[in-house]
Amino acid sequence: MERMDAAEPLLDVRHLDIAFASGKKLTKRTEDVHFQVHPGEILSIVGESGCGKSITALSLLRLLNRQGRVVGGEVLFKGRDLLSMTEKELDRVRGREIAMVFQDIMYSLNPVFTIGNQMVETLRRHMGMQRGQARERAVELLEKTGISQPRSVMKKYPHMLSGGMRQRVMIAMALTCNPSLLIADEPTTALDVTIQLQIMQLLKKLRDETGMAILLITHDIGLVTEMADRVVVMYAGQCVEEASTQQLLESPAHPYTRALLRAVPGIHDPKDRRLYSIPGAVPEEYQDLPGCRFAPRCPYGQDCPGAREESQVNPGHMVRCCRAQEGREAYGA
Repeated sequence: MERMDAAEPLLDVRHLDIAFASGKKLTKRTEDVHFQVHPGEILSIVGESGCGKSITALSLLRLLNRQGRVVGGEVLFKGRDLLSMTEKELDRVRGREIAMVFQDIMYSLNPVFTIGNQMVETLRRHMGMQRGQARERAVELLEKTGISQPRSVMKKYPHMLSGGMRQRVMIAMALTCNPSLLIADEPTTALDVTIQLQIMQLLKKLRDETGMAILLITHDIGLVTEMADRVVVMYAGQCVEEASTQQLLESPAHPYTRALLRAVPGIHDPKDRRLYSIPGAVPEEYQDLPGCRFAPRCPYGQDCPGAREESQVNPGHMVRCCRAQEGREAYGA
């Protein structure tokens, strides 16, 4: 596998704009999305449903549906722009160097093939292994993800497995080619709390063992605080804050980030604590909204001058809010 200078980003997303076509109309769903993922790092993109997290993840490997397209920006992986690659060049990156665990595990595995057939085919196609060698490697990968009877699981079809087992199989398949980067899009959706914890602990353990970087997409900011090294907060198609996890927890700068943190329950909360509820909802059409897109839901919205430029709060801590320093009193931060 190609080696990189640890100081250089593995993935560098620059000014990414994504739009969807409906008839002759083109609606922009993300604007100026930018972030970096470094080797061995866990970066999380967090925000409510509808903020543009998943389409950002899918666009990195050009997996958007026919209506979706990237209309601006670059996605540099090891210095090469994925958006300008030919399909043949990109096929050598997908699965082999960048793997993805999709949000909907029910439809991510082929229902008409056994788990063994699907894993063996992946290993033969991408790694050039013989069938017997590929089967042994598949068993090894299933064991690594905590499946106790891997040879039995190899003979089963996806519908015969529980949600947690299917998710482990998906992670094992993603690891078949020792990728440098794993994109995990809501990897614990529809799983109970105990299984969620097991899957997250598994991902972190695999990161420590293999050195791969992880881009974690989630709406669960509580999960982020346990997993991520750095966090990008998205709202209405824009990056509104980026910081290390510690910085974000200790001194959140954007009113939206503070609201998300106030909505997270804690095990040591006093009995009389009331969780905060953000008023309103993420707007469905936001490409033409003037000024700050969070203003209608923000306590400073009526007095906000509407500037949207990013500023640096501290080294490595960026925020898109002209009233960032004033929000602590309103949210009790």
